[in-house]
Amino acid sequence: MKPSIKIHGVKQLEIKLRHTADRVADSARKTMHRGAANILKEAQLNAPVDEHNLEKSLRIERTTGIRGRLELTIVMGGFVGNVNVDRYAVEVHEHYSSMGVGPGTQAKRLANPGRYIGEKFLERAAKDGEAKLLAAMISTVKKEWKI
Repeated sequence: MKPSIKIHGVKQLEIKLRHTADRVADSARKTMHRGAANILKEAQLNAPVDEHNLEKSLRIERTTGIRGRLELTIVMGGFVGNVNVDRYAVEVHEHYSSMGVGPGTQAKRLANPGRYIGEKFLERAAKDGEAKLLAAMISTVKKEWKI
């Protein structure tokens, strides 16, 4: 007689792994959206103010990358109403400190003590939010896999 090994529960394990993988992907997607929304909010808070067009031009663009992976990009510029703020957004982001602070930015600085309102508003928000987002993503995966 030929020796054989029989394993029970393989089908159930396969189903459980597939469901867990789906939950991880769903939770990771939600975590990415929350993280991007937080970075967007911080960038808007950091942005100088004139007529609020710069703040309004900040937005999240959603695309699908390779193999259907979610890609979220926070961008600035484009049209706000009938005004194209592309050049303005780049100029303010890169060189605001040499422009002179207007009354809107002064008021925003007074309303947000301890926060720098000015240039590199998107870059600073992304840098500050990156570590938080990474930690949240790791936590989400661990939670779903019950690690």
